[in-house]
Amino acid sequence: MNELGEPFKSMVFPEYNVNCLRRERAEFMSLSDSPTGEYEFPVPITDRTQIEPTHFFSVCLAPIYGTEPKWLLLAELVEHYKLQGATHFYVYSKYIDEYSRILLDDYVRTGEAEAIILHDRFRREDDRWQSVELQECLTRARGHSHWVAFIDLDERLTPTDYPGTLSDYLKNITDEKIGGIQFRQRWILKNETVPVKYKDKEQVSKWMPTRRYHNTSHVGPPGHTAKCIVDPKKVFNKLSRHYRDVNSGKWGQIWLKGVEKMGNFSMTNYPEKWMDRLRSNVQKRVHYVYGGQK
Repeated sequence: MNELGEPFKSMVFPEYNVNCLRRERAEFMSLSDSPTGEYEFPVPITDRTQIEPTHFFSVCLAPIYGTEPKWLLLAELVEHYKLQGATHFYVYSKYIDEYSRILLDDYVRTGEAEAIILHDRFRREDDRWQSVELQECLTRARGHSHWVAFIDLDERLTPTDYPGTLSDYLKNITDEKIGGIQFRQRWILKNETVPVKYKDKEQVSKWMPTRRYHNTSHVGPPGHTAKCIVDPKKVFNKLSRHYRDVNSGKWGQIWLKGVEKMGNFSMTNYPEKWMDRLRSNVQKRVHYVYGGQK
């Protein structure tokens, strides 16, 4: 392996990103602490330059971790955003149970998702991997997807006073100065663990979070934990948020009181115009993946 040209100075900014100059014929790249210092193991360069993005609207999923089964949450998330016009999913995981990984692998098999496993030489608490994912997915999606939604496994961005889908709304954005849009949040409380394995279609209908949980907070104030869909070519940095299972990561102890201060809770439903299709699509996919294993 031969070095091309002279070493050059760069910096780590924003978090976990180092700007490296393009060099013709370069196939690998690496870092060192000084011009003559020992460099780290080189990594191959992936050419992501292209004239037009492959996808118009995609989803960057915050890292999956923890012991709760993820198969039903994952299926509902993917099928929800497909109804909203998303055509690609960047799925990050620190830990994912073997059973749920079967479903993820099937979405990879059909070309709808790519699975990125988060490991490196440094120890981080599970939720701290999200800051790594945010920067990595911004870079990964840049030039590959025109718009990307940054969301957690339990989040379902949904238009309210707009008749179309999220993709329809994005297609109507013509101002080149707009690099992202924000969505104010409402929290729907989940206080149970989903079934460990698939049983039948009736079980899926009963346990789908969008059908099972309805206790909903008041809408958060402008800018408070807002969720974003961004153009990765125009966004340089991104902040992280929290998973909202009241029993997970002490969310109920730390954050619930603040949410309660925003206003009264109320009972809400997933939009009726999409509910039947969402249920049917989730049932069809998980039965295809797991139905023959019973």
